[in-house]
Amino acid sequence: MSLAVALNTAVSGLFANQQAIAATSENIANVNTENFARREVNFFTDAIPDQFSGVSVEISRAGADRFLQGAGFSSQSDAASLTAIADALSRVEGSLGTPGDNADFATALSEAYASFAELSATPNSVAAKAVAVSRLEEAFAAFSRTLAAIDSEATAADARLNAQSARANQLLEDIFRLNLIAPDSNSAGDEIDARLKELSGLLDISVSRAEDGRVTVSTTDGRLLANAGGYSALTYTGGATATIALSTVDPDTGALTLSAADINASISSGEIGGLLQLRNSDLPALRAIVADAAQGAADDINAAYALNASVGASAPMTTPLIVEANGLFTVNSAIAGDPSQLAVARPSAGQAGGANDGRGAGAIASLGNAPSTQAVTQAVSQIGAASLSAGERSVSAERFAQEIELRRIADGGVNLDEELSNLILFQRSYNANARVIAAVDELFESLLNIL
Repeated sequence: MSLAVALNTAVSGLFANQQAIAATSENIANVNTENFARREVNFFTDAIPDQFSGVSVEISRAGADRFLQGAGFSSQSDAASLTAIADALSRVEGSLGTPGDNADFATALSEAYASFAELSATPNSVAAKAVAVSRLEEAFAAFSRTLAAIDSEATAADARLNAQSARANQLLEDIFRLNLIAPDSNSAGDEIDARLKELSGLLDISVSRAEDGRVTVSTTDGRLLANAGGYSALTYTGGATATIALSTVDPDTGALTLSAADINASISSGEIGGLLQLRNSDLPALRAIVADAAQGAADDINAAYALNASVGASAPMTTPLIVEANGLFTVNSAIAGDPSQLAVARPSAGQAGGANDGRGAGAIASLGNAPSTQAVTQAVSQIGAASLSAGERSVSAERFAQEIELRRIADGGVNLDEELSNLILFQRSYNANARVIAAVDELFESLLNIL
């Protein structure tokens, strides 16, 4: 081996180990950086026979385990979906009040019926009538409060779906643009991974990777969302049934071309999927349960009240006790304003009710055992059960997602002990090549001195 070849070999080793040290230092510096994939050092021989021999190095991102990657995206989507549902249902349940304060509509209605039972014993008491009317108002106000909470969650879901669809569109555009530089930039790969992780929290995605670092993103049923050739955009539309449309985007002009008017079936999880389920299924179902329970209670109360008369009168009242407006129920304003007008007598066979006849109040009190009251109790239980189930599923999904993330980090992340060992190894190799250069320098100097 000539001195020139030896010198070239040592110089190439010097430069290769210099790059390896830089890559290892980058790994150590980013040991706690989220979405950072460790840089792997791959040495290979680089030689021209009789002219040059040496070593080159390639710095690449650690390859992702495809199974862990897919499981990570899936678990992230499931956790985000279930969390969105659990949070909303928890707030709906909150409208029922905390345990022990008896603010839910089932308890309030039971207390109203109990006040009518007390009124039946003192039908001439205006104070007792005022209490009964007040309790009845509180019961139907509790119905209205829960219905308003459900409607508020539906409105919030609309706003959130709009915002998160726009965020998903930005992420898809970013992935498309990062794909263009991914083959030449390890940092672009880190940025793509960060966006994929966030995107998987919004909707369930399938990701395939090319050897050069570029990715293709699609829905789990195969609808293309982004690749190196372009990207798509989501458009949210509210209404009776909320829908997500998908359009292709012209990267130069931003113009949209509709490709599917409704891809709800393609979005089964992620926050967007969870919000769609809330908006189109869970919240309407709960609203129907509560509204039906309120309607049943109001109908039974009005049916009983229609047979009542004022104390001492013989003609039943024709004014309903409970009135409905825009789907909400309240006590008749005339009676609420003057409880003395509450009819609590029950005439029979055209005879006067009698000065102390409270049988009409007793008839309303007996509704506490009616099927409509049982339906009211079941409505409260269903809200609580739905919230509890969603919360438990959310916690389980979060824990599973965290476990998958820890495994992913262990597979593709930075092990500090390993990196420090590599750093020592590369430093020693660097020093060894430097000593070879020094030795060649001494030989050249000796040759020059001989000449």
